[in-house]
Amino acid sequence: MKTRKEIKDLLTEKYVDVLKRYEIELADMEELFRIGKDKPPISKNMPPKAGSIAWSRSIMGRIKAPIKKFKTKADQLMIQKFKDVAFKYVHLAKELDKNHEEIIYNTWTRENTGEAIELLQEHILTKTGDGDSVDYKVNFAPQLKVIIREAKFLDRIGKNIP
Repeated sequence: MKTRKEIKDLLTEKYVDVLKRYEIELADMEELFRIGKDKPPISKNMPPKAGSIAWSRSIMGRIKAPIKKFKTKADQLMIQKFKDVAFKYVHLAKELDKNHEEIIYNTWTRENTGEAIELLQEHILTKTGDGDSVDYKVNFAPQLKVIIREAKFLDRIGKNIP
């Protein structure tokens, strides 16, 4: 019986060490978010808004996987250190999800819905010239292409497109 308690204490110590390392990684991810939230590093093929959301979701994925494993051991980890780390995780997760992602999505929706409708109501071909030299030109605004690409990527990540 005495050795079982010692083993349990040793395992709890190891969990505390892992929690300390996770807390450091959590602080690193928070710093990474703070540095890049205004101008996040996004891949070349991603539109800016959808790329920013995908970037914040990648940070969320990095911090979410370890906390799930800790939750399976929650009965052994009901110590103050676990509660502090869990609070920091929740704080960063809310900031990533609610503050960053929702603000970007709502701003994109507000700015682009009216603009897309206006651009779609324009004629697709325009006529230039008079008399015998009539030319037709494609009238497709470059902003519309960006809006369509944003909508496609936002739809892929599960956002509702107006």
